[in-house]
Amino acid sequence: MWALTMVMQLRYTRGADDKNPSNDYPGGLIDLTEPGRAVGPILLYIFMGAVDAHVQSFAYWLIGTMTNDSQMLARYAGFYKGIQSLGATIAWQLDAQNVSLMGQVIVNWVLIVVALPFTYYVTSRIKDHAEDSIEQPADDWLMRADGGKSDYI
Repeated sequence: MWALTMVMQLRYTRGADDKNPSNDYPGGLIDLTEPGRAVGPILLYIFMGAVDAHVQSFAYWLIGTMTNDSQMLARYAGFYKGIQSLGATIAWQLDAQNVSLMGQVIVNWVLIVVALPFTYYVTSRIKDHAEDSIEQPADDWLMRADGGKSDYI
């Protein structure tokens, strides 16, 4: 899927600009009434959406395997969503700074290659928590002034 994205990206630029008015999408903008030109990008868009859904499901499954404690799971999910939002912010900034579209694809490739060893590490250490019992609350590190454990709020 990523290779198809690279092949598709090689055909496009940011379009015409003041410096290079002839630099435009090959054949102009894509219209749905031209199925010969539209079918490739449409199928790629659909498949990339499916890949995104699978990656999201895998990420939440990994988070779910880390603990049976719902408070810790909520913290892990919050951290994950924060990192995801940071990624969206960086992507928006790359586009706002007019980084080439190919440069943006390369950034995505580098990030996935860097993430794969860490993902493998986490995945290889998954254990079955079905038999585990939760003995301490997720906030057991919080201590009251009198030295006792904090109560759930």
